Amino acid sequence: MGDLAPAAREAWGFVRTMLDDMTAMVVEDAETELELLEGLRVLGRITALCSELSLDVDVESPWFFPMYSEARLVGGPNPDGEYQLAMISGAHRYRVRGVRGTSAYLGLQVLAGVGLTPRRMAAYVSDTDLPLQADGAFSLVLSTTEPSAAELGDGRWVPVPEDASAIVVREYIADRTSEQVCELHIEPLEPRGAPPLPDDAGLAQQLTALGWTIAKLATLHRTIKPELLDQPNQLLTAEAAELGAADTTPDNLYMLGTFRLDEGEALVIDLTPPQGRYWSVTLENIWHECIDHRRRRSSLTNAHAVRNDDGTVRVVIAATDPSHPNWLDTGHRHRGFVCLRWLDNPEAPAVVTRVERLG
Repeated sequence: MGDLAPAAREAWGFVRTMLDDMTAMVVEDAETELELLEGLRVLGRITALCSELSLDVDVESPWFFPMYSEARLVGGPNPDGEYQLAMISGAHRYRVRGVRGTSAYLGLQVLAGVGLTPRRMAAYVSDTDLPLQADGAFSLVLSTTEPSAAELGDGRWVPVPEDASAIVVREYIADRTSEQVCELHIEPLEPRGAPPLPDDAGLAQQLTALGWTIAKLATLHRTIKPELLDQPNQLLTAEAAELGAADTTPDNLYMLGTFRLDEGEALVIDLTPPQGRYWSVTLENIWHECIDHRRRRSSLTNAHAVRNDDGTVRVVIAATDPSHPNWLDTGHRHRGFVCLRWLDNPEAPAVVTRVERLG
């Protein structure tokens, strides 16, 4: 068996080497035992996610699957959102059916690029552009060539390039108690044949992609505005291009920063909320993982923020409860990232930050 599947075995060795390299990076960059433990856990969670992205793929009969779980929110996502992904190919044609729901925002992004080619945004459909029926239903046809009238029906054609590779769906929920998330389904327009068996070259390509995707997500703290780590306790506007053209959309806007606090300190953020339907402030650990969002309040949306009489909002970031309604809990992490995201309005909100001692 030693001479079988040489390409796949070499690619698997590459994955193992990449995991060793990322482990060494985590050990080097962690400042505390907590950061080291979280870094190793994040590396495992990233590997699980990247395995789904790279290995659990059937472009002839794709499906939408959640990129994140209740515990796995890596890569700097919005914990007050839902992210769904379907792996596709420009060699096939697909119909996406859905029901809009009542969430604050919904956007469908088509990515292109195969193999080691960097991904790019090839198409984008915002909820403001969806062809909605009276009941909120919609239909999209994705293909490289224009579909017939019968195939299109009452839907919309979304042209995609030959190297189309994925559909990313982002949905933001300002208030989960009152908003309904969308329903989504994808189906091929052509009849499906028998599923193909794995082959050496194909699996080698998937495993190589797995290794590089692990590296991309594990090194975000080094690649996305790393200077913020040396300029803590302030927020700076981040252009979409700085975050990666394939990792955001034109109507998503951001201010990023880091917090670094000694025991008994708090980062106070006073902001004039951006005009629009949605905004949020989220804490992440140093590895761009959302902080215990199920059991700590580490994210705040416009629906739940308590405003001052003049409409401004004060957010207090601290390890212990300062008895403030807009407290975000660091979970005793001495440093991490802060993300302010909002929609549609290109003008950044007014933000003032300062560090205070808690009484």
